[in-house]
Amino acid sequence: MRNTTSERYVVPTRQVLDLRRFMRSASHSVMCLGPMSRNVVDAIITYANRLRSPIPIIASRRQVDAEEFGGGYVNQWNSRTFAEYIAARDKGYIHICRDHGGPWQGNGEVELSRVSAMKRAKAALLDDLINGFNILHLDPSLHSASQTEKDVLEMLFELYAFVCDTARHLGRRIEIEVGAEQQSGRYSDAHELVSFLRAVTQFCEQENYQKPLFCVVQTGTLVKEMRNVGLTEGRRNESVDQRYAVDTMEKMVRHLVDIAWISGVFVKEHNGDYLSDGSMALRRRLGVGGVNIAPELGVFESKTLVRLCLEFDQLDLLDRLLEVFYESKKWEKWMSEDSHASDFDRAIIAGHYTFSTPQFHEIKNRLDYVVKQQGYNVDTMIQESLISQLQRLAWNLGYMQQSIAYSSLREGTNAPIHKVVTMESTGLESQVEARPDVSRCARADVEVRQLVGTEK
Repeated sequence: MRNTTSERYVVPTRQVLDLRRFMRSASHSVMCLGPMSRNVVDAIITYANRLRSPIPIIASRRQVDAEEFGGGYVNQWNSRTFAEYIAARDKGYIHICRDHGGPWQGNGEVELSRVSAMKRAKAALLDDLINGFNILHLDPSLHSASQTEKDVLEMLFELYAFVCDTARHLGRRIEIEVGAEQQSGRYSDAHELVSFLRAVTQFCEQENYQKPLFCVVQTGTLVKEMRNVGLTEGRRNESVDQRYAVDTMEKMVRHLVDIAWISGVFVKEHNGDYLSDGSMALRRRLGVGGVNIAPELGVFESKTLVRLCLEFDQLDLLDRLLEVFYESKKWEKWMSEDSHASDFDRAIIAGHYTFSTPQFHEIKNRLDYVVKQQGYNVDTMIQESLISQLQRLAWNLGYMQQSIAYSSLREGTNAPIHKVVTMESTGLESQVEARPDVSRCARADVEVRQLVGTEK
């Protein structure tokens, strides 16, 4: 927003926990969750404040966008109203993140030229900075089939410079995530990751910019329908040997994590939905910095609504609800080529896309009226169910095994060494600075040098 008198941007100030410092000390992966609905956002805020640990909320431009571009499909929020909603309820643990900020990422941008798409991308990122977003994912990878690797890097660096220079001008401290989400269900190529991170690191050093916090890396995950069909979940695939899938996943992901660590960057895993408890727990052991989980939460809320209709004997409302879900056709992009999904499954997959429509609100209001006659509330029951799901994710990722307290949550302050209290400790606080596995990083350094042909 602008101050019309001085024509200077007014940037909201909000105290947040220093995520980079937290991650250097924390011994677990950070769960990064999509704002699939207002109930999902409320549940995340409630749980993060209760846990007193950071949980980034990752909003794509289709979910939440600048007002001048029409906002997004989630709760009719634009970037400003979304940030204001979180700021009014959070106690400093929610990091507002732009997921996939870049050219061609917004609604109606597919046919734009590169110049026009970059112009809109910068306008959207500027709006994010103005409204207090904390982490910006820069992703110029769409249309990559028609772009060379040099073109993609040029666009990335142009966006990187724009965001960093604008943040300095506004007095903002931000973190950056780089990398594309060309998820295939397999793993990133180690050579390509080394080359990409080397180019990014050199650019940051030349321009005196801080290195990115995250780099998106393919870790064997891929979401189709309501399953994770990537190699990470190979143990569920009868066509893949269980032991081979697990051993390969651990070896490959650990190697990619080490490459990123040497560059001073944390690995960010996209498509972390529908992972088994065992696979999710491995993220912490393998050193994955952050795990994106989004459609799974929307599907969970849709299933909860169906369950409430059944429990309160509202079968007519249930039929209408499933019809609204199915007729949206939003399930189409999630289908496997050989899909055997039922119409019910397709409706559930598409459900959260309709939560802001008048048809959905009419059905939900009628359900809420019936539920309130029994002394309950639909939104409260949904949020409590979602919090139980978040607790499962947090437990598997290791949040419960470590509690980190900060003496200051203000952006830009020099916070002291983290106080780490483990569940196995005697209850006495000890100041501990987490260190990487030096021997493992040394081995990884040799392997990286071999990859790029610079071993001495």
